[in-house]
Amino acid sequence: MLVGFHAHVQTAVSKVVSKKNNESDLQRQELEALVRQASDGVIHFTPQMFDDYVTGKRRPYAMIMFCTAAHLLDKPQLNLRGLRKEFGLLATEVKKSGKSGVFFVDLEFKESKAIFHRLGVQSLPWVVHVNPNLPVGADGVIKFKQDDVMRHDDYGHHHWKAEDMAAFLRDKTGINIEKIDRPSFMRSGWFPVVFLAAVLTLGAVAYNLYYAEFMKNLVLWTMGVLFVYWFSVSGGMHNIIRGVPLYYPDQEGKIKVFLPSNQGQLGAEGFIMGFMYLLFGLSVASLTFAVPKLAEPSHRRTASYVCIVFAGLVFKQIVDNYTWKTGYRWRLYF
Repeated sequence: MLVGFHAHVQTAVSKVVSKKNNESDLQRQELEALVRQASDGVIHFTPQMFDDYVTGKRRPYAMIMFCTAAHLLDKPQLNLRGLRKEFGLLATEVKKSGKSGVFFVDLEFKESKAIFHRLGVQSLPWVVHVNPNLPVGADGVIKFKQDDVMRHDDYGHHHWKAEDMAAFLRDKTGINIEKIDRPSFMRSGWFPVVFLAAVLTLGAVAYNLYYAEFMKNLVLWTMGVLFVYWFSVSGGMHNIIRGVPLYYPDQEGKIKVFLPSNQGQLGAEGFIMGFMYLLFGLSVASLTFAVPKLAEPSHRRTASYVCIVFAGLVFKQIVDNYTWKTGYRWRLYF
């Protein structure tokens, strides 16, 4: 009787284990089907899918989860949109390699608030490795190891690349992706055609512009030269590169265009000073080249005085602004 009872127990246990294995295999097959359907190999998880494929004492696969938030996608300091693209590039490479045992998943905050709380997400971006042997209950906070979360200090703050995520994947799962194939239009068959068409188009436009009548207009070229000079001396390119604001409101709400410090300048301040430089230069150029061409001596004399006085006033204003900004004093010697 004892022998029969023991055999019966073994049979029952075997059936339970076999049933669980079949369920696990079915889950894995379902996830593999979802990967094939995903354009970049990343499965979008809903809360129900999280409960179906993650909850349990263990699972026969690992997961790399990327947490994002739709309302923060346009925040440049977070770069969630770019990071999600890099995450997809890595998932695509794993998908093409045929290596199994790990699935890439993304979750959205508003859709899965409770899941975010259980994952312990404190800030975004958030990438975490779900170990196959990690027990995940039906509720409560999931206790990850510290190195299961992709930390900013290890891979660069908010600027992870697919290669960084590949290193994280290798450390956690042993799957090594040596190279990330980034899609490029330059490698497509259409690139030579588009490049040749662009060159021909630009050549035709340049040819027509060179022989156009308006391109021989001296006034147009003069205005262009003056604009380039003004834009250069006013620091316009610096403002664009550094994102310098044009002005700022003070504590009383008044608009300020001059920064009372020698540590920098506002955009409008640079443009105003550049305009003063331009006026001073035009005054000196007029005195040098335009005034001598006047026929009447009295006209030349009057125009000379006007140019000298105007240039002196502009120069004085430039010096006063410089003194106010830096605190340096000018001394005149005669």
